[in-house]
Amino acid sequence: MNALAVVLIVVAVVGLVVVAMAVQSLIVTLRSLRETVEDMRRQTLPAIAELRATVAAANGEIARVDSLLDTAEEVGARVEATSRLAWLVMRNPLVKLASASVATDRTARRLANRTRIESVAPLALEPADDVARARGRRRSRRAG
Repeated sequence: MNALAVVLIVVAVVGLVVVAMAVQSLIVTLRSLRETVEDMRRQTLPAIAELRATVAAANGEIARVDSLLDTAEEVGARVEATSRLAWLVMRNPLVKLASASVATDRTARRLANRTRIESVAPLALEPADDVARARGRRRSRRAG
Protein backbone atom coordinates (compact mmCIF):
# COMPACT_ATOMS: atom_id res chain seq x y z
CA MET A 1 0.00 0.00 0.00
CA ASN A 2 1.33 3.23 -0.86
CA ALA A 3 0.96 6.55 0.94
CA LEU A 4 -1.72 7.84 -1.34
CA ALA A 5 -3.99 4.91 -0.60
CA VAL A 6 -3.50 5.36 3.12
CA VAL A 7 -4.37 9.07 2.88
CA LEU A 8 -7.46 8.30 0.85
CA ILE A 9 -8.58 5.68 3.37
CA VAL A 10 -8.04 8.12 6.27
CA VAL A 11 -9.95 10.86 4.42
CA ALA A 12 -12.77 8.44 3.68
CA VAL A 13 -12.96 7.34 7.33
CA VAL A 14 -12.95 10.98 8.53
CA GLY A 15 -15.63 11.85 5.97
CA LEU A 16 -17.69 8.89 7.11
CA VAL A 17 -17.37 10.00 10.75
CA VAL A 18 -18.41 13.56 9.80
CA VAL A 19 -21.46 12.28 7.87
CA ALA A 20 -22.38 9.99 10.79
CA MET A 21 -22.19 12.93 13.21
CA ALA A 22 -24.32 15.07 10.86
CA VAL A 23 -26.90 12.28 10.59
CA GLN A 24 -26.90 11.90 14.38
CA SER A 25 -27.45 15.69 14.81
CA LEU A 26 -30.24 15.58 12.23
CA ILE A 27 -31.91 12.70 14.08
CA VAL A 28 -31.74 14.62 17.40
CA THR A 29 -33.19 17.73 15.76
CA LEU A 30 -36.02 15.74 14.18
CA ARG A 31 -36.87 14.13 17.56
CA SER A 32 -36.95 17.59 19.18
CA LEU A 33 -39.16 18.87 16.35
CA ARG A 34 -41.51 15.89 16.78
CA GLU A 35 -41.80 16.61 20.54
CA THR A 36 -42.49 20.28 19.86
CA VAL A 37 -45.21 19.40 17.36
CA GLU A 38 -46.80 17.01 19.88
CA ASP A 39 -46.75 19.73 22.57
CA MET A 40 -48.36 22.20 20.18
CA ARG A 41 -51.01 19.65 19.25
CA ARG A 42 -51.78 18.95 22.93
CA GLN A 43 -52.11 22.66 23.67
CA THR A 44 -53.98 23.78 20.56
CA LEU A 45 -56.59 21.02 20.34
CA PRO A 46 -58.40 22.09 23.54
CA ALA A 47 -58.14 25.74 22.47
CA ILE A 48 -59.64 24.92 19.08
CA ALA A 49 -62.44 22.93 20.75
CA GLU A 50 -63.15 25.88 23.05
CA LEU A 51 -63.08 28.24 20.08
CA ARG A 52 -65.61 26.09 18.26
CA ALA A 53 -67.90 26.13 21.31
CA THR A 54 -67.57 29.93 21.52
CA VAL A 55 -68.36 30.35 17.84
CA ALA A 56 -71.42 28.10 18.21
CA ALA A 57 -72.63 30.17 21.19
CA ALA A 58 -72.00 33.41 19.28
CA ASN A 59 -73.97 32.08 16.31
CA GLY A 60 -76.87 31.29 18.66
CA GLU A 61 -76.77 34.82 20.07
CA ILE A 62 -76.61 36.31 16.58
CA ALA A 63 -79.70 34.31 15.60
CA ARG A 64 -81.45 35.55 18.74
CA VAL A 65 -80.54 39.19 18.04
CA ASP A 66 -81.68 38.77 14.45
CA SER A 67 -85.02 37.49 15.70
CA LEU A 68 -85.30 40.44 18.10
CA LEU A 69 -84.54 42.89 15.29
CA ASP A 70 -87.21 41.31 13.10
CA THR A 71 -89.71 41.60 15.94
CA ALA A 72 -88.71 45.23 16.56
CA GLU A 73 -89.17 46.06 12.88
CA GLU A 74 -92.62 44.46 12.91
CA VAL A 75 -93.60 46.41 16.04
CA GLY A 76 -92.31 49.63 14.46
CA ALA A 77 -94.32 49.02 11.32
CA ARG A 78 -97.45 48.31 13.36
CA VAL A 79 -96.97 51.45 15.47
CA GLU A 80 -96.50 53.51 12.32
CA ALA A 81 -99.63 52.05 10.74
CA THR A 82 -101.61 52.62 13.95
CA SER A 83 -100.32 56.19 14.20
CA ARG A 84 -101.25 56.88 10.60
CA LEU A 85 -104.72 55.40 11.13
CA ALA A 86 -105.22 57.40 14.34
CA TRP A 87 -104.21 60.58 12.52
CA LEU A 88 -106.63 59.88 9.69
CA VAL A 89 -109.44 59.20 12.17
CA MET A 90 -108.68 62.13 14.49
CA ARG A 91 -107.58 64.74 11.93
CA ASN A 92 -111.03 66.05 10.99
CA PRO A 93 -112.34 66.33 14.58
CA LEU A 94 -109.07 67.92 15.73
CA VAL A 95 -109.20 70.51 12.96
CA LYS A 96 -112.80 71.29 13.84
CA LEU A 97 -111.92 71.55 17.53
CA ALA A 98 -109.00 73.87 16.77
CA SER A 99 -111.14 76.12 14.56
CA ALA A 100 -113.92 76.16 17.17
CA SER A 101 -111.35 77.09 19.79
CA VAL A 102 -110.02 79.94 17.66
CA ALA A 103 -113.54 81.15 16.90
CA THR A 104 -114.50 81.02 20.58
CA ASP A 105 -111.37 82.93 21.51
CA ARG A 106 -112.07 85.64 18.91
CA THR A 107 -115.68 85.92 19.98
CA ALA A 108 -114.68 86.20 23.63
CA ARG A 109 -112.19 88.95 22.78
CA ARG A 110 -114.77 90.87 20.77
CA LEU A 111 -117.30 90.60 23.55
CA ALA A 112 -114.70 91.67 26.10
CA ASN A 113 -113.71 94.70 23.96
CA ARG A 114 -117.35 95.74 23.49
CA THR A 115 -118.02 95.43 27.19
CA ARG A 116 -114.99 97.59 28.00
CA ILE A 117 -115.92 100.23 25.43
CA GLU A 118 -119.51 100.39 26.57
CA SER A 119 -118.63 100.53 30.26
CA VAL A 120 -115.66 102.89 29.98
CA ALA A 121 -116.94 105.22 27.23
CA PRO A 122 -119.75 106.91 29.17
CA LEU A 123 -117.46 107.65 32.10
CA ALA A 124 -114.76 109.21 29.93
CA LEU A 125 -117.05 111.53 27.94
CA GLU A 126 -117.64 115.04 29.13
CA PRO A 127 -121.08 116.58 29.09
CA ALA A 128 -122.08 117.97 25.70
CA ASP A 129 -121.92 121.64 26.81
CA ASP A 130 -118.46 121.24 28.24
CA VAL A 131 -117.27 119.56 25.03
CA ALA A 132 -118.49 122.45 22.89
CA ARG A 133 -116.80 125.02 25.15
CA ALA A 134 -113.52 123.06 25.09
CA ARG A 135 -113.61 122.95 21.29
CA GLY A 136 -114.26 126.65 21.09
CA ARG A 137 -111.27 127.37 23.34
CA ARG A 138 -109.02 125.20 21.23
CA ARG A 139 -110.10 126.95 18.03
CA SER A 140 -109.56 130.36 19.47
CA ARG A 141 -106.06 129.47 20.63
CA ARG A 142 -105.13 128.20 17.19
CA ALA A 143 -106.48 131.28 15.47
CA GLY A 144 -104.79 133.70 17.88
